[in-house]
Amino acid sequence: MSKAPGRRPEPADGPQTRPGHVIRARRIDVRRNQGKRGLKNAPGRREIASGDYDRDWLLGPVRSMFLGRAADPVARDAAASGGVLTAALCALFAQDKVDAVLAVGFAPDDPVTPRYLVLASPQAVLAQAGSVYSFIPASELRRAVLEAAKAGYARLAVVCQPCLVPVARRWQARGEFGVRAVLSFFCGWNMSHEATHYLLRKAKVLPEDVRRLGYRRGPYPGGFGVTARDGREVCFGKESYELVNMQFVRPGCAACTFYMGEGADLVCGDAWLKGHRNLTAVLARTRKGLKLLEAARARGGVELFELEERTLLHMHLPNLRYKKYGLSPLMGAVTHFFNRRLPKPLAPFRLLSLLSRLRRSVKVGVRVGELKRVEGPLV
Repeated sequence: MSKAPGRRPEPADGPQTRPGHVIRARRIDVRRNQGKRGLKNAPGRREIASGDYDRDWLLGPVRSMFLGRAADPVARDAAASGGVLTAALCALFAQDKVDAVLAVGFAPDDPVTPRYLVLASPQAVLAQAGSVYSFIPASELRRAVLEAAKAGYARLAVVCQPCLVPVARRWQARGEFGVRAVLSFFCGWNMSHEATHYLLRKAKVLPEDVRRLGYRRGPYPGGFGVTARDGREVCFGKESYELVNMQFVRPGCAACTFYMGEGADLVCGDAWLKGHRNLTAVLARTRKGLKLLEAARARGGVELFELEERTLLHMHLPNLRYKKYGLSPLMGAVTHFFNRRLPKPLAPFRLLSLLSRLRRSVKVGVRVGELKRVEGPLV
């Protein structure tokens, strides 16, 4: 394993997509780690602490990284973690840089099936804030961008899952659809939409009876929550996703090596810190991403704090090891069992959710000292 260089390379503006593995074969065995480097080559916490890891493979080009949160408590609470992406998108509207944003949400006529929406105002962006734990194909993104073009929106910001960043970058490189910025987020165990219906069955709410659905509802870190038309509310903690991830991970997602929005301008994900809640890990991968963060901060939209690279890697090391290097033989066998062998209704949902909650209370989160606010210029 080569020693990481002391200085992070400075990426140029524009598309920064490097080769990734998004294997689309339908019969992928999660035990074989197709397209990944092999877990025996993965860095552990000791290698992260000493800097002995392949930075380009784990992170890709990054100009700066921060901890952040939306200054507006409403935007912060509506989001999955800190609300930085929402605040950055609102800054683009405030600067008159875009006419519309393409992002995943729920249409008024279907509160169960997520889709790419054309959001033409900050208010529309705020209304769709929050994560969606369901795979959305490239064809759906293309439908939305064609809808935006038909409506006359000539300047777009695209918020998409990491594996679709190369699609948006190709449009941008070709001068198609007026893509001005590409934003993304951390994406680990993406699931088929069947997982949503499974959780609805566990909640004993029929799809046609859903008034509102969210994947990160409730106090941070939230969880799956559904409000029925008769007023009933049912919520499962975020720990319930660990079982559902294994049951419904898509074959292509299991083999994909994109995790931290490689190639986007600005990327956000949960900051798993002990003692600090509702914070976002923010990666500015290009100068444009940094300028966007600066604009959001200048209008009072976000607060930024210092973040060390090793802290980021420690927070997300289990998912980074899985996405970049693969599962251990044991976890591969367990995932294969729940995904392919055990009938979904027989899985002990509540028991495994309880065990996951106990595991997360011990294993998830990094301890840091007092947060240091970023005061100087970013660009």
